[in-house]
Amino acid sequence: MRSPFSSGSVRRPSRSCRWWVLLLVATGSCRNPVTPLSDGPPGQADTGPDPAPEVREDPGKAREDLPREATGTVEEASDALPADPGEAPDTPEVPVATDPGGAPDPGNPAPCPDGTPRMAFQPAEDRPQWFATAADLVIPTTTGPRRLADLWTGCGSLLFVPDRPRQNTGWPDTLFQYDVNLLLHRLPSSAQVLLLSIQDDAEARRQTLDRLQGAIDAYLEGLQGPEAEDLRGRIHLVTEAGGDLPGWLGALIRSPGWGVAVDRFQRIRFLGSFADPSRYDPSRQWFGPNLAMVANEARYYDFEARREADLQGRPARVIPVFQGQVLADPQWAGVQGIAEVALPDALTMAAMDTLEADLTLDCDGNGEYGTCPPWDYLVHLRLCDREDPDRCEMEIGRWVTTYHRWGRWVHDLSPLIPLIRDGGTRRLAFYTQQPYRVTLSLRIRDSGKATRPVEARFLFEGGPFDPSYNDRHPPRVEAIPPEAARVLLAFAVTGHGGVEPGNCAEFCRTEHHFTVNGHDHEVSFPEAGSSFGCMDEVDQGTVPNQYGTWWHGRNGWCPGREVPLRTLDVTADVTPGTDAVFEYRSLYQGQPYPGTGAALVLSSWLVVEVPRQGPPGS
Repeated sequence: MRSPFSSGSVRRPSRSCRWWVLLLVATGSCRNPVTPLSDGPPGQADTGPDPAPEVREDPGKAREDLPREATGTVEEASDALPADPGEAPDTPEVPVATDPGGAPDPGNPAPCPDGTPRMAFQPAEDRPQWFATAADLVIPTTTGPRRLADLWTGCGSLLFVPDRPRQNTGWPDTLFQYDVNLLLHRLPSSAQVLLLSIQDDAEARRQTLDRLQGAIDAYLEGLQGPEAEDLRGRIHLVTEAGGDLPGWLGALIRSPGWGVAVDRFQRIRFLGSFADPSRYDPSRQWFGPNLAMVANEARYYDFEARREADLQGRPARVIPVFQGQVLADPQWAGVQGIAEVALPDALTMAAMDTLEADLTLDCDGNGEYGTCPPWDYLVHLRLCDREDPDRCEMEIGRWVTTYHRWGRWVHDLSPLIPLIRDGGTRRLAFYTQQPYRVTLSLRIRDSGKATRPVEARFLFEGGPFDPSYNDRHPPRVEAIPPEAARVLLAFAVTGHGGVEPGNCAEFCRTEHHFTVNGHDHEVSFPEAGSSFGCMDEVDQGTVPNQYGTWWHGRNGWCPGREVPLRTLDVTADVTPGTDAVFEYRSLYQGQPYPGTGAALVLSSWLVVEVPRQGPPGS
């Protein structure tokens, strides 16, 4: 689906090859293996489950003229975040207010309320750069000067929100006039918000802050004492004009002007879109801004902190695949990025039971909007054949890209570890049509599971979702090894297209039936077609506040998210040492889909696990 802010045309694949393009079935039979998630003409916008007019306005490409700090590459030994070696600049000697019980003693930091490690504030050079470590500075507020290091709790983020952010250009100047109560309601307890005006006129800024303070006070009157005091201490009104603020903060408020944040690792981040799916404006053919959307940024930063703590708590062997290479297929020619990967030997691999993919899609330039690609396209990781390394068809990982934003995803692919069980040098291929700076690694480890996957056999793939879809999926008879202790069906499935009936298969609910020896297992995605289905999953890793219709629930996927490898335990449906019959069909409202023009992208496997022999690591 298309972002409303992009201009220019996109070359489409030929009509004769489009279904193979759309399905991304890794057969190598199509010259253009790319999956555009909308099938409309170039420039047509996705407006979600409820059709709306074509978007025609184009506010133009954003100018992001500040240098980008390199964020490093994945290393073999650690998943730790890159450190900023800069020294702290001199800070002015002014009296500053401090929060009661501020930052804990760095020598004995207590964990955060969510169980993640408390991050000590780090000295840093003052650099107005995306992802740079935020240097200390003093911020003038209505309660007095506040030093950034004192506001820092080590357990939360700080959001600097201007009254006229650049992404709201063309909309009435009302961001601070409405939705203050909704922002305060949605704001995570870990986050602090600093509201500021970019107006040069001091009296105009004072009036803006007075209105804000009145709205904040009115909301707090409805809360209980401790809750109200906690929230009051996390909302700050900045008295100086945004562009005149010191150091990196003022520089980034001036340009690029999106508003900024300091995330839970003390990195400078840009705020994304404020567009709210419930505020469609027919005259502008897009969605109006809502101040409360900024709370999604803090929710996502909390997710990142939990993910990093989880990764640090599960040491793994990290195998780099791509380390910041720019990959793209601008001519839709099927060009994939290729990497030769050195896996551990077969004996070491045989002791592993867990496989994860860690992917970062970085913008090839300085910033996000106008630099990160605009569309929510599928991207794929494929395993090349050992005997014929130039044949790279087996999909083992799938993601959907963001609308104009950076993203990182870590997800479990353990059922597919048998595909690389032999170890040694293997070739992997990564496909993206749009240009990204790709950092991808595999994480393998022995996590001590009672059983290990030893075999993964490909079963069913997707195709055009039409009246004959199920006829193209005949039953499969598979032998179940006598030693099998656990049998799974592993699958990744997503729906695409916007045809009637049902606006299928992106926004309609399809029912996938996997049947094993007559035992039916149904899988569906009830969030498909909902207004906020993907926004509700920011806490689970959906990149927030993208510049497109990212909020709406989809049929098995979200923009800015990995496509999970789901599993069904069918052990009870089979008998080891005998054959089993596997069947698959997909329905719409209990019947074969009657229309044409929709598609399902499916990869599925039969996975056999056997009992562990010996303790972990053996």
